[in-house]
Amino acid sequence: MRRVGVDLADVEVKSAAVGWPKNAVETLSAFANGGGGVLILGLSEQHGFTPAAGFDAKAIRDALALACADLVDPPLRVPIEIEEFEGALVVRADIAELDPIEKPCYVKARGHYNGSYIRSGDGDRGLSNYEVSQLLANRTQPTFDMEPVDGATAADLNPDLVSGLLERARSRHPRLFGTMRDEEALLRLNVLTNVEGVVRPTVAGLLCLGVYPQQFFPQLFIAVVALPGLQIGDQTSEGVRFLDNVTIDGPIPEMLAQAVAALQRNMRKAAVIKGLFREDRWDYPLDVVRELLVNAIMHRDYSPGARGSHLQVELYPDRLVVKSTGGLYGDVSAALLGTSEQGSSSRNVALAKLLADVPAGGRGYASISENRGSGLPNVMTALRGAGMSPAAFNATPGHVFVTVPQHALLAVEVIEWIGSLGQDGLSDQQHLALAIMRSIGRVTNAMLQAWGVDRITAGAALRDLVSRELAVVGGGRRYASYQLNVSAEIGDLDADSVPDGAASIEGAGIEAELDAIVQGIRAGLNTAKALETALGMNYQAVLRRLNKLIERGAVEREYARNDRRQSYRLIQRQGDK
Repeated sequence: MRRVGVDLADVEVKSAAVGWPKNAVETLSAFANGGGGVLILGLSEQHGFTPAAGFDAKAIRDALALACADLVDPPLRVPIEIEEFEGALVVRADIAELDPIEKPCYVKARGHYNGSYIRSGDGDRGLSNYEVSQLLANRTQPTFDMEPVDGATAADLNPDLVSGLLERARSRHPRLFGTMRDEEALLRLNVLTNVEGVVRPTVAGLLCLGVYPQQFFPQLFIAVVALPGLQIGDQTSEGVRFLDNVTIDGPIPEMLAQAVAALQRNMRKAAVIKGLFREDRWDYPLDVVRELLVNAIMHRDYSPGARGSHLQVELYPDRLVVKSTGGLYGDVSAALLGTSEQGSSSRNVALAKLLADVPAGGRGYASISENRGSGLPNVMTALRGAGMSPAAFNATPGHVFVTVPQHALLAVEVIEWIGSLGQDGLSDQQHLALAIMRSIGRVTNAMLQAWGVDRITAGAALRDLVSRELAVVGGGRRYASYQLNVSAEIGDLDADSVPDGAASIEGAGIEAELDAIVQGIRAGLNTAKALETALGMNYQAVLRRLNKLIERGAVEREYARNDRRQSYRLIQRQGDK
């Protein structure tokens, strides 16, 4: 804080020199509603974060404990400590994020809508009425997707999509739907609903099967924009602000197909030969793109207050961003998104079920497994398999943004280089190994494991690269290190263009493990537990290697040293690949 001159997003400092600061209760609410944080009382920001003169640590500790217990709802069970700092005493409280179904934490005297806060930069801001409503809705099962659409009738449904849905339902559940009339089946599938004798399409039914859902919901469309710069508003030298700007209407299956096509038009591609077939590789795996779009459509908010917001997809030169309305629902935590521990909660249960059954190219766009919470973990696995950095999630009570960096080991230009080698039958694992060798000069079995390749498959892939004379091996059996065989003049590389990575790893087991840890973090394994599982290393050994990388300035902790939420990230330097 002294270095940057202000509080941090997850650390708030108050002097409290003249007594309990009344706005500290807002910080308690903000940290509890967000990702948690640290409140330090007794330091003066005005005087360079030095101990505040006249600070009464015991009195402030007691006032803080009272505020946590009586001034906010739900009450916060917070560890509060008096600690010594530069010859003075300060009070520290570590506020944990509340369980999602307990939010919002609010200042009792002001009520839910006027007393709920969230961190914004280095300060606290009040949550909007919409954001508070979203948090309160987490405590029940929303049914907005099953509401009738005023003015719509069954004639507003696409007969071909309806026929496909009924055919799939009857083939999967012949005893239930085999002899049932079409209208009754559509009622049971929540495509239609009967309200006081009037049959109308539901919101979910119209969105999935409607001829033109935007007649009733003009803003429920997908916007795809391809941008020339790194921020919206940047323009080319000719004054062009958008390389592509498409508004996509229609039922969900049609919108998904057109959105993927629009993104493909604006992505680079390269081809690889796999056996007798040619396979196109894009800047972003198409399965990842579809999964992110389906996930956003399925889990966004469809309450009346959110039906004026569309789904926005932004393609920048360095990243893909998918923006949807509504925060996370249920017991899903932002910190666990994309992991096997993220949990599963469906805000729109009728829509989720329909998306699993609506025909689109012979299959549902959303599989049953996606509905059970494996969609984002599948995205992370697919990105790891493509040698790409993991997706990042920005979740607030009002929105969820998913960002996929374009930075990839297997970038289009690398795929083109692999294609220039003239080698048939290379596996995906060998593509990854070649890309790592080209990027940093070496690869090991453990480094491939960090990217999701099992040990036996990795070993076979590396040995085959040696037999093809694409790689050379050194370093002994246990810590074998593989480098590109530059003497064979493979592709457009020569000895001067490949990073020299052999010297630091020859015979050095610790260095090999450090390399594997770095690749693991780059692949999205940002906790010690995840690295232990993926690499098969002892947990304490992982911690020791992480500490060594921190000492070298290659890795940094996301939280304070002993924080139970601890995760790690690479420190990027200018020129890093």
